[in-house]
Amino acid sequence: MLEEGLYLALLRLVRDGRAKLEELEEASGLPAGALAELLEGMPLKLEGGEVVVEDVALLLMECWRRGVDPVRLALGAGWRDFEKLCAKVLEEAGYDVAANLRFRWRGRRYEVDVAAFKRPRVLAVDCKRWSRLRASLLKRAAEMQRMRADALASALRSTHSLAGRVAGWREVRVYPVIVSIHEGSLKVYEGVPLVPMLKLPGFLRELESYEDELYAAMR
Repeated sequence: MLEEGLYLALLRLVRDGRAKLEELEEASGLPAGALAELLEGMPLKLEGGEVVVEDVALLLMECWRRGVDPVRLALGAGWRDFEKLCAKVLEEAGYDVAANLRFRWRGRRYEVDVAAFKRPRVLAVDCKRWSRLRASLLKRAAEMQRMRADALASALRSTHSLAGRVAGWREVRVYPVIVSIHEGSLKVYEGVPLVPMLKLPGFLRELESYEDELYAAMR
């Protein structure tokens, strides 16, 4: 099957970051010409007979656009940098993104997996790669993310170095968000949306229509 052959070739590239063209042909069962045609236009380059991935998250996004499930692909390849894929989705939606944003507030250290800025919103995203989404764990994660969002909002309205990221904004709303690889039974907990990765683009497109229902820490 042609689609499965392409999937197997991509799986190898996501896992290893590079592979010899003949190895991809063998893994996919596709002849060189057909494989090259299917890979054309993807964020890849050819170096000395090897196909090299320049940006794995960007490759996963392009696969998504072409109808390949990026979560299945990433999990199958053992790719662990889930935050980068979330960041790419947010960038595609027009957000200015800061991954692994670390800051201090009132003597305590905080870290937000992905902070996404698009006036007047700041999304404080916690990326969960859990294979089992127990409701109790999701509730605890939502509570912790609300605390991080509150701290981030406070840091943004102070003289903290982070304040420069929202300079000139008349209003800032910081929304805590949990993004998971799989879909759980909970959708929202205490105003914190629990979004499966494959639904993140739709969530971002529709955010404005139901953001009044979500928790926001105000600057």
